[in-house]
Amino acid sequence: MQFYSAVLVVIGIVGVFAMESGVHQLPIQMIGDLEQDLRPLVVDSNQLSTDGYNAYPGQFPYYARLFTMFDGAGGILNIGSLITPNYILTLTPSRNLNTQGYAILGIGDGSSTETQQRINYSQGGLQLHPIHDIATVRLDHPVTFTKYVQPIRLPSLSDSRTYEMMEGTIVSGYLETIRYLRNQIMSNDDCQKVHPDRVIHSNHICTNAYVGGSFCSSVFGSGLMVEDENGPVLVGALFSYNLCEQTYPVVYERLSEHRDWISMNSDYVFDF
Repeated sequence: MQFYSAVLVVIGIVGVFAMESGVHQLPIQMIGDLEQDLRPLVVDSNQLSTDGYNAYPGQFPYYARLFTMFDGAGGILNIGSLITPNYILTLTPSRNLNTQGYAILGIGDGSSTETQQRINYSQGGLQLHPIHDIATVRLDHPVTFTKYVQPIRLPSLSDSRTYEMMEGTIVSGYLETIRYLRNQIMSNDDCQKVHPDRVIHSNHICTNAYVGGSFCSSVFGSGLMVEDENGPVLVGALFSYNLCEQTYPVVYERLSEHRDWISMNSDYVFDF
């Protein structure tokens, strides 16, 4: 599975991890050779297999990479989404609460403090859902809003849409290779019929690899975004995916099912 790539990437990250407090100066040193070796490749045997499209600075200003250390013994790379100046929403990186790490906000190659910000989070900053695989991360201090770093809104309290047949966008990638792909959101019933590995519940939302392609750059926690008349809305966080040579649906946690928990574990205020 593609999970092994994330683990190997983390091995490289651990070697250069530093835990100073506050905002860190860019450029951010990344391991170019490791990234080149580990970046998933398009699978020739599957015509739907794709690396997606290159994302550029400012295109998805809510995008965040989370580098997490726990008990000083290892690290995890997750993707998250900025929802307020103080909080990132992501997939649960670990059930170990003795974690700390840092977030890189914004898209870029690490060479500019204008397009990216790096902020630590400390032990106690990670809040885990007791049942489902979502988490919030409280940053040590607020981000500075720019055209490159901005929060994304969540489904309002009155938003009862399933988003079925809407176009969903995932933004993801390892290290500096940030890409995106657009897939059609499918019904949970249809997702269950064709997914061999997962039991699909109401707290899940699925995208169809046959309408948009099979993404080869997925990382756990990546946000699923839709656009409506008021702009982008974050509707999911990546929970389950398969190798890109397979065309199984991608499964996300459905964030509208977790509004109460998000309110209690962040400073996000939901619109009615």
